[in-house]
Amino acid sequence: MGWLYNQMALPETIFQAWYKVASNDGRPGYDNKSIEDCSLRLDENLRLLSQSLLTGTYRPGPLLRLVMLKPDGRERVLLIPGVMDRVAQTAAAIVLNPVIEAELGSCTFAYRPGISRQGAACEIDRLHREGYQWVLDADIRNFFDSVPHDLLFRRIVELIDDRELVGLLQRWLTAEIVDGANPRIRNTIGLPQGCPISPALANLYLDRFDEALEREGFRLVRFADDFLVLCRSRPKAEAALKLSESALAGLKLELNNEKTRITTFAEGFKYLGYLFIRSLVIPTKMHPEEWYDKLGKFRLRKKSVHAAPADPDAMADEHARFELETGEGEKIELSKNALLQTEFGAKLLESLEEKQVSVDDFLDRLSRQDEERLREKREALRKLYSPFLNTLYLQEQGSILRKDGERFSIEKEGAVLNEVIVRRIEQVVVFGNVALTTPVMQYCLQNEIPVVFLSQHGSYFGRLEATMADNAEMQRFHFLRSIDEPFALETARAIVVAKISNSRAMIRRRKAAVQGGDAGVQGRMGSNLDLMADLASKAETCEEIEVLRGLEGKASALYFECYGLFFRRDLPFHTPSFLRVRRPPTDPVNSLLSFGYSMLHANVFSMVRMSGLNPYIGFLHAERKGNPALVNDLVEEFRTVIDSLVLYTLNRGLLQERDFYYRKDQPGCFLSNDARKKFIGIFESRMWQESRDGCTGQTLNFRRQIEKQVRIMRDVIAGTRPQYDPYKVTW
Repeated sequence: MGWLYNQMALPETIFQAWYKVASNDGRPGYDNKSIEDCSLRLDENLRLLSQSLLTGTYRPGPLLRLVMLKPDGRERVLLIPGVMDRVAQTAAAIVLNPVIEAELGSCTFAYRPGISRQGAACEIDRLHREGYQWVLDADIRNFFDSVPHDLLFRRIVELIDDRELVGLLQRWLTAEIVDGANPRIRNTIGLPQGCPISPALANLYLDRFDEALEREGFRLVRFADDFLVLCRSRPKAEAALKLSESALAGLKLELNNEKTRITTFAEGFKYLGYLFIRSLVIPTKMHPEEWYDKLGKFRLRKKSVHAAPADPDAMADEHARFELETGEGEKIELSKNALLQTEFGAKLLESLEEKQVSVDDFLDRLSRQDEERLREKREALRKLYSPFLNTLYLQEQGSILRKDGERFSIEKEGAVLNEVIVRRIEQVVVFGNVALTTPVMQYCLQNEIPVVFLSQHGSYFGRLEATMADNAEMQRFHFLRSIDEPFALETARAIVVAKISNSRAMIRRRKAAVQGGDAGVQGRMGSNLDLMADLASKAETCEEIEVLRGLEGKASALYFECYGLFFRRDLPFHTPSFLRVRRPPTDPVNSLLSFGYSMLHANVFSMVRMSGLNPYIGFLHAERKGNPALVNDLVEEFRTVIDSLVLYTLNRGLLQERDFYYRKDQPGCFLSNDARKKFIGIFESRMWQESRDGCTGQTLNFRRQIEKQVRIMRDVIAGTRPQYDPYKVTW
């Protein structure tokens, strides 16, 4: 299996590809499965896709043929793969793009990261200012439908030494085409419009054309199959036309004569949604990021074509002339019809007519509105397509959760507090006195949605979960591994060494931030770091599980001795002698740590269950009734994530001392209701924050990190992986 193919098929690449596909929000393919359908059990769907690619069992589905009408009345044929095929193709594009990018020249602006049509417009404007007044405005006839596969794959093979990936590209491009009415046929020519892999291959195929023109000294600006050649004279433009025809013929392509012409900036032309006229570049469609490109500030005023002054309000006069003055002081005279060719010009006229708001203010307001809409869309997509544990937290004391059709409804005293779509929930966490109706519990059991019950303060009570999953084989493996003492000891050693390493990394990172005036404090932290390093060395060679547990406990105590110093000195939480107290927590820091660990524990527990492992059979922690030993094992690697989150929350003042209270009827310090809700929001934000894995170098969010570690543990237990590699932080 080739390196590129293997990188494409990795779960991390597949997951990244899913987000790209989901953000496009495209329609279903021939199998009629929508993006939302695929997101219901996305973890499993993506795992199966990655597995099928890695094992060679993946088979592309057919392409759905759709016919769309262009604005000019002509047909545009789209060939749409299924959603999961689009994910696989996007993963291929992710690994291929850097390879193809290295081949492309600076004249190509389509389908490239960090490069846009705005950049193409800037390049055209720059060349015009350098004296390139003549333009060959050209289009390739039916480019995407005409690319010959033999020449394309000859070029691909020259560039990519990966037989499996090349074979997969061939299967994608020659997939069967279905439309529900005609017999299935193979696609034998062209790049299917609608396939995520087509844009990258289009750029690669036309790279030879780009090189042919640039070798002769022509200034080319190409965006997919539309291109301009900018020249200093008409003869040069005519020579560019002949060379373009010749170069395309060598690729078995031809120019679209109806859309190809030689023009000038004085006459004006449209390209990529811009109107180029003399020194002016106006977007034909409103887009906030492009309105002011090369325009600067300007003034628009009406000019009269009559001897007598015109009525300033007579804007309906089709013969009215306008003068647009650019930031450089150049004055360009335009007719009303010329302005109305672009949405930009129409808005300028509208602003002038209203006489109520300046053009600058008008455009700024629209720009802010557009940015807000984009932000809301991105946030909505992130929530909709977050595949790992979309968690519903129920915290309102005295409320009740009901099922109403396809929605969960949270109600209290007859009022509906909130509603959520049930298909987007993969875990429910209940705090304290919140009731669930029988239909809610039945739905959760039938759909394998775990329900975690915690006290109002975050103490773990138990779980409601289905027992339908058939994991007997994995459970047998797991049990046998647990009584394999050398294996159990080796796995436990790896976990302890990783935990100590993460704790030492936390101290080293924070040590520099601690005010250095107290040499004793700095010396104590340095001494604790040395002692912890010695404990880690002993753990690596430890031969008894009880001794190993003792080493882990000593390292944890040394770590927490330093922890209180990491709070700001002006806060009441700062202390040189912090003591970790669990049941019950005796102060705000311990209270927040315990609550954060409970939240982490609930997430790890659910992922262990979904993996088919037994959460109660562990390797480091002792097995006793009601103790999920394996979950506790896996939590150890991620404790510094919660420790760091608590420091962030309190040092930033997001929670303060007044957000905690002490009960009279029982000992302990607890979070208030509002503070608990706020911390859950902070916790969820951190769970989606990305970081770099110290072992693999991959960048994943914390939920993905947890899922990855559970998957590694499952593979080690099943014997498909030689040893357990714990999560290690890098700061």
